Amino acid sequence: MGRGQPGNGVEIHRGKLRIRFTFNGKRYVEPLNLTATAPNIKAAGRIATDVRDKIRLGVFDHAAVFPNSNNIPKQEEEQEQKAPVQTLREYAATWLKTLTGAKSTLDGYRTSIDNFWLTIPITVEEQEAQLGDLAITAVRRTHIATAIAAKAKAGISGKTTNNHLIPIRNLFEAAIADELIEVSPVAKVKNRKHQKAPPDPFTREEMDKILAHMEEHRPHVIHDYFLFAFATGLRPSEAIALRWGDIDWNRRTVTVSRAHVRHKEKDTKTHSVRDVDLNDLAVAALTRQKAATFMKGRNAHLFCSPEGEPWLSERRLREDFFHPALKACGIRLRKAYNTRHTFATINLMAGINPAYIASQLGHADTTMLFKHYAKWIRGADSGAEAAKSRAVFGSGKPLELAPNWPQTGSGKK
Repeated sequence: MGRGQPGNGVEIHRGKLRIRFTFNGKRYVEPLNLTATAPNIKAAGRIATDVRDKIRLGVFDHAAVFPNSNNIPKQEEEQEQKAPVQTLREYAATWLKTLTGAKSTLDGYRTSIDNFWLTIPITVEEQEAQLGDLAITAVRRTHIATAIAAKAKAGISGKTTNNHLIPIRNLFEAAIADELIEVSPVAKVKNRKHQKAPPDPFTREEMDKILAHMEEHRPHVIHDYFLFAFATGLRPSEAIALRWGDIDWNRRTVTVSRAHVRHKEKDTKTHSVRDVDLNDLAVAALTRQKAATFMKGRNAHLFCSPEGEPWLSERRLREDFFHPALKACGIRLRKAYNTRHTFATINLMAGINPAYIASQLGHADTTMLFKHYAKWIRGADSGAEAAKSRAVFGSGKPLELAPNWPQTGSGKK
C-alpha cells in the first residue's frame, strides 16, 4: 500500500502505520510497527491523540512513549534544542504585531484578544489564573467552549461572541503555521446561532417629518447632511468622508471611495469605488452646503459640524442631532444608519429596478437586496396580489380544486 493519510496525525507508509506530531517546535514522524488495518488505524489514532494531549499539558516524555525511536536527541542536545513554551499571552503579543489592515479592524482584534480571551478566568492546579497564562500548547477546546457558554449566560449576544471568535481563530491558525501546535483548539468550536435584526427603515412620511423638524430647529449643516443621507443611501461613514472633489456636477454623480471610521480614514466597507447618482434632493443638499465648506477647496470635507470642523465620527450626528429629532417628532427610536435602508425601501416600493438600487448601495449584485428587503419588493404592487389572495380565501364560496387534488375523507395522502 502506498503512502496515505487516514487523518488525526496518522499516516500509512509502505503498509505500516506511523504518526506525525510537533514537539518543541520540531516535527517528528514515529513508526508504530502496526499494519494498516482498520482496527490498527483506530488504535493509532488514539495514540496520536494521547501524544498531542500530553504535549499540550507539558507532560510528554518522548523516550517513554517511543523508547526505540531514532529521533530522541541526546540529553545535552535536548537541553540546547528545547525552547521554553510560550504562553498564550506571549504569543498573542507577537502575533498582534504582525497584523496589517484597517486601523478599526486591528483595534477590534487587539481589544478582543487582550480584554476578552486573555483574561478568561481558569483554574490551574487549584490556583486561579487566566487563559493567557496557559502555554499555547495547553489551550484546549473546552477552555474556549466553556468561555463562550459563560459569556452567553452573562447576556453577551451571539453576534458579539462570533465576532470575538474571528481573531482567536486567526491566532491559532498562525500558531499552526509557526509549528507551535498541530491542531487549533478553536477548529471544532461552532459559531453561536443568532437572528440578525432586519432593516427598520422610515416611511416617506416619517422621513419628511424628521427633515422638516431639522430644517426648523437645527443648523442647516445638520439638515443638509441628513437630507443627503436619505437621498443617496450612503453609509454614514462614507458620507462624512466625502470631499468636494468627489462631486461631478455635470454628470450629477458623487464618487464614493473612502470611509471615516473611529477617527481614521479607510477604504469603503466593500473595498471598492462606486459612482452614486444624485437626485434633486441630494443636489439641493449640496447646493445649500456650498455656503459652509465649498470655498475651502476641492480637498475640503463636504459636510461639517456646526462649528465648521469635519466630522471624525458619525457618533455625534447620531446622538446629539438624529435621536433628539426622532424624540421631538414622536417617532420610534432607530439607528441613523436606517437612512440607508429608507433609501433602498422607498426606491423598491416605487418599482425601481433592484439591480440599479444595488449598484447605488455598493452591492456587487442583487443578492443582498433580495435577502434584506424582500418584503418591500413584494409590497411594490401596493398590496394588489395580497388583495387577490384575501378575495379567494375570504369569498365564502367553495374552492374549485384541481381534479387530482385529494378529497377530504378519501384516505389518500
